Amino acid sequence: MALKILKVPIVINAVVVAFDICSSSDIIEELTLKGDMKRFQQFLTAIKRHLMEKQKTITFNTYKFTGDGWILLFPENTDGKVLLKFLKDLCVFFRTEFRSQILRYLDTPPGIRGLTFGLEKGPLGAMLMYGKKEYVGRALNIACRLQSAVKDKGGSPAYKALVSNAVFNDYFEPAKNFRIFKVKRTLRNIRGGMAFRCRKIELLRSSSTT
Repeated sequence: MALKILKVPIVINAVVVAFDICSSSDIIEELTLKGDMKRFQQFLTAIKRHLMEKQKTITFNTYKFTGDGWILLFPENTDGKVLLKFLKDLCVFFRTEFRSQILRYLDTPPGIRGLTFGLEKGPLGAMLMYGKKEYVGRALNIACRLQSAVKDKGGSPAYKALVSNAVFNDYFEPAKNFRIFKVKRTLRNIRGGMAFRCRKIELLRSSSTT
């Protein structure tokens, strides 16, 4: 019997955006203790709907839900200004919805609340895993590591993005009206722990009182 060959694109070139919710474990714990976990699920659904609405004006793939965030894949020809506006708009939406749907129901609000982001670009290899298209590639690993490393240094990580120099140079270098810093991070299992040079972008001013 001949083997059935499943055809999927071998390689795509993409800008990977990984983001998640600050202090999600603390939020989930309190809502679970109150028997109100459904409230967090409804909040996640609101974010999903926002992403779906944005797909009407900017092309991207909501590749993977991670439990308290998403990994998004943008085409490599995405306009940098449009992408940066997308990230800021997502932060504004999150802040508004978090206040109305979550914050006022918490007895012990977390000190850090917002979103953190990691961005990298590069080729991703496609494969089928249990009948579902999945991707592997350095850009995925780096974006997720950068997202996790936003909180590694002082100051609130909320509404901030760590982006690789490649992403910054190709998409964000002419960015205005954003605070941008040259930083170094040690990324787990990346280049033997050597310092990874990148940019930190403050997408939205954060405050523990908002």
